[in-house]
Amino acid sequence: HPQAHPSMAYHRNMENRRCVLFSSVLANAVLALCLVAFTFSGNTLSSPVAKSARSTAMRPMIAPRSTLFTQQNAPCQQLPAVAGPIKRETAVEAFFRPRPVVRAAKVTQIIKLALDAGKANPAPPVGPALGAAGVNIMQFCKEYNAATSTKAGQVIPVEITVFSDRSFTFVLKTPPASKLLLKAAGLEKGSGTPDKETIATITQDQLKEIAEIKMPDLNAKDIEGAKRIIAGTAKNMGIAIEAAA
Repeated sequence: HPQAHPSMAYHRNMENRRCVLFSSVLANAVLALCLVAFTFSGNTLSSPVAKSARSTAMRPMIAPRSTLFTQQNAPCQQLPAVAGPIKRETAVEAFFRPRPVVRAAKVTQIIKLALDAGKANPAPPVGPALGAAGVNIMQFCKEYNAATSTKAGQVIPVEITVFSDRSFTFVLKTPPASKLLLKAAGLEKGSGTPDKETIATITQDQLKEIAEIKMPDLNAKDIEGAKRIIAGTAKNMGIAIEAAA
C-alpha cells in the first residue's frame, strides 16, 4: 500500500483528539446533572432497573439502631421500624421551610399597689384590682409573699404588668420615702401643718441611708441629688434634717 500523506495522518490525529475531548466534556456534564438532581431530590441515586424492581410490597424495612442509650447508658424503648427510604431535607428546602411565628402577648394593663411585705392576700386592694384584670389572685399573692419574705415590716410597692392571655409579671419597688422617714424619726404620721411646726429631726446619716435605698426609683444622677429629694419630702412632713457638721 502506498504510504499515507503526512497531512492526512495529522488531520486524522486531530479528529481523534476532538472525539476524546468531546466525550470527556459530555461525561462531565452528565455527572454534573446527576449530582444536581441528587442534591435537590434528597434521595440516593439508583439505576432505572433497580427503581422498577422496587415496589411497595417488596420495599425493605429500614430501621434505626435497635437500642438507644441515655447519658447514663441506660437502654430506652426500642423505636419501631420505618418503611421505605428516608427522605433527607436539602439545604434549599430547609431554607424555604416556613417557620412558626411566635407573637408576644399584648400588654393590657399595668397595676400599681403598695402592700405589706409578705402579707399579700385576696382582700382589698389586691383582690378587686387583680380580679378585674382576670389575673390569678392566689398565684400573685404566693409569688409576692415569697419575694418579700425577707423584708417583713416594710411596705413594698409593686408594679404588675398584665398581658392579653391573663398572664402577668411584677416588679418590686423600693418602700415609699414617707414610710422610711417616719420609721427613722420614730413617728406614726407626719405633721398636719409642716410649714408651721417641726415634729422631729433626723441625722445626715439617716438621710443618706434613706437616699441610698430610694436611689433606684428617684430621678437623680448621684446620691447628693437623691438626698435633696428626700430632704424635700421630709420638710413637707414636718421633719427637719440635722445640719451638716
